[in-house]
Amino acid sequence: MSNGHNNGGRTRLLAFAALAGFAAMGAAFIPSPLRLLTYFETVPAPQIKAPPPLRMAALPPKEAFAEITARPIFNHDRRPDPATVRATMTDAGNEPATDLAQFRIVGIVTDRDTQLALVQTPGGTTTKIRAGDTLEGWRIEKIDVSGVTATDGIRSSRLVIPRAQNAAPTP
Repeated sequence: MSNGHNNGGRTRLLAFAALAGFAAMGAAFIPSPLRLLTYFETVPAPQIKAPPPLRMAALPPKEAFAEITARPIFNHDRRPDPATVRATMTDAGNEPATDLAQFRIVGIVTDRDTQLALVQTPGGTTTKIRAGDTLEGWRIEKIDVSGVTATDGIRSSRLVIPRAQNAAPTP
């Protein structure tokens, strides 16, 4: 009799330990009721800060672009375009005006505050121009990503970035 009674006590103790283990495991996954108090706290408004102003880095001197001018990357043979020098008559018909087509755009740099173009002259030198500058009688009106707009007081002309010809054979 004492053997059966002792065996029943162990079974109850084992059942109680298992029940306590399951209760502890269940309590670990149930959130605390004290957590409900955090729902009544005021959440601080997010602070949105303006980004710092962007500043364009200083451009290197125009001599640094000599290699690009001498070996343009958009020409398949890496040779400069042949210079085309043309003169056109002014409306008065007296003297030839410089034709804007004799200049070639080497590069354009634009952002919100700066519009700058590198233009190669017929003599082969590269000059930096900005809106408002003059280039052999032409006043530069606008510089954007696709080209330069200029006026000579009577006419308006646009110098665009040259498009390279695809010399690859078609299959």
